[in-house]
Amino acid sequence: MKMFDFNAVQQPTWPVKLKDDAQTVVTLSAPTTELVDRLIAVTPELEEAARTKDGKTIRAIYALVADIMSCNEDGFTFTAEELRDKYRLTLLDVFKFVPGYLEFIKEMQDAKN
Repeated sequence: MKMFDFNAVQQPTWPVKLKDDAQTVVTLSAPTTELVDRLIAVTPELEEAARTKDGKTIRAIYALVADIMSCNEDGFTFTAEELRDKYRLTLLDVFKFVPGYLEFIKEMQDAKN
């Protein structure tokens, strides 16, 4: 029987271009289970946060997106403050990113089947 090489398995990735002056591209990789659980838990709060502009919820969402963006193949780490300030991501940007990221996760799950 031929040897199975885990090193040869291609992991799914999703390139994302940021809004900083350098237009940094980050290659997002598969999230941890804990990160997916956090994302699923906060997804219903997105609409509520947009409507009420609740600061605590918005900060939590930015922190979660920073953790998601830090799960990448390029070695970048991000904070919520950096996403807002250095990379100029607005709340609308974050709200548009989350469904795309959920689709990335879905595609990974579908590829397993």
